[in-house]
Amino acid sequence: MTSSILARLLERPERALWALIAAQIAFWSLAPALSHSAPPLDVTDQYATGREWVVAIFKHPNFPGLVQEAVRVLTGIAGWPTYVVSQIFVVTTFAAVYALGKDLMDAQRALVGTALLAGVYFFSWPTPEFNHNVAQMPFWALTSLALWRATNRQGIWWWVVLGLAAGASMWAKYSSAILLVVAGIWMLWDGEARKRLLTPGPWITAIVAAAVFAPQLLWLIDHDFQPMTYAARRSSTVAFTDTLTFLPAQLVYHAPMFVLMLCAGLFGRAAEQPAPPPERRALNFLLLMGLGPAIILTGIGLVSMSGLRTAWAAPMFNLSGLIAVALLSTRIDPRRVKATFMGAGLTLALISGLYFAHMRYGYEITGKPLRGNWPQTEISETLKRAWAEQTNGAPLHIIAGDTWNATLVTMSDGAPPHILINGDFSISPWLQPNDLARHGALVVWSDRVPDTLAPLIANRPQHDLEFRPPNASTRVRSIVMHYVIIAPGGPANALPDAPSVVSEPR
Repeated sequence: MTSSILARLLERPERALWALIAAQIAFWSLAPALSHSAPPLDVTDQYATGREWVVAIFKHPNFPGLVQEAVRVLTGIAGWPTYVVSQIFVVTTFAAVYALGKDLMDAQRALVGTALLAGVYFFSWPTPEFNHNVAQMPFWALTSLALWRATNRQGIWWWVVLGLAAGASMWAKYSSAILLVVAGIWMLWDGEARKRLLTPGPWITAIVAAAVFAPQLLWLIDHDFQPMTYAARRSSTVAFTDTLTFLPAQLVYHAPMFVLMLCAGLFGRAAEQPAPPPERRALNFLLLMGLGPAIILTGIGLVSMSGLRTAWAAPMFNLSGLIAVALLSTRIDPRRVKATFMGAGLTLALISGLYFAHMRYGYEITGKPLRGNWPQTEISETLKRAWAEQTNGAPLHIIAGDTWNATLVTMSDGAPPHILINGDFSISPWLQPNDLARHGALVVWSDRVPDTLAPLIANRPQHDLEFRPPNASTRVRSIVMHYVIIAPGGPANALPDAPSVVSEPR
């Protein structure tokens, strides 16, 4: 019966693609929803900034935060809907990759190239953490698709789409500029694309992209390009040796894909009736768009002697599967298509299952709870109750602390309080010292006191609370949170000046 269902799916690759999409959403939404009692770190960042409805923050564009806040407002739920949203971004990437694969080769090879992405680390384990890397993915894939179609079809529609995708990618993360540089290289390098420079299409793209990006640019100018300063500081915290291993590390992150290919026989001998290889121009496009951004980023790191984190490559390898299929095109036949598709399903189930086990039971081995094991609901209720008792029920308008600890308190509130990020007004422009004086604040932290919070808690009583991870044995360490209450209604001159220092990034 299973074989019959699979055969019917593979008769129409689009139908099989929808099955792959459904499996991706199901496995990678359920695994974190069932294993987490608190959201991943970057998700709390988005909750903290999204409720402010600002274009950007000191680190990045605020697009993921805006998406997350919109979902919270529409559903009334903070938590598991974010996991579904993240997977929608992932599978939109899959759909764009499949469409591009059909253009460059055929539907069967496009399906194989898309299915292989189930074995690329960036499309599995990190995806429950909806962040700027995940938000970039569909826009990168759509940019590649639109660029190919714009330079190979008549009319201006795909030039407009290209402008929208390029502009939107810069809303997801400013590092998308690397992809746009690579797209520009293609326009100058490829003969057919170069001819289009004499038509209105590329200029329409430039105008549309500039219009989409304009609010971000105005914000950057108005805020002294804070994210660029942050990026420089972020790189300075990463060892230069990580730059030297940046590209080799990507091979490791592709290891499950290589295993999947091996099991499906894609490294075997040529098929008896092989599909024709893609034309040279199509292969050049795949190699440039699929590998160019990572190579350029590595070059920047080497020249500037700065560090690179492997996670920054997350949106750069959406074409890995198509590249593999293009290079091994002669190995593709119906038997291997079936084996690859089945293997992709098994890979999704296996890796998501390992993720669930790690998040749900891993702390029993290490004795140290992961962030996802923190009892978010209990933390929220306990700290809000402490605030109410010590302020005679005053509304909680402001929480000061890092976004992780602060957001845990109120992420599920209908009207969450403002977060004074790290106690620093310079990176929390929605608040001013007078707001703190008028409304007071709940100051929270765990472990040691962050330097930026020290002025806020000086000479004020500190309180400690101990929490147990859900269902943890006694060998698992407790979570200790500290808090200070700044009573509302105090004079502004009674509050110390918070330092205008961006804390070291995590």
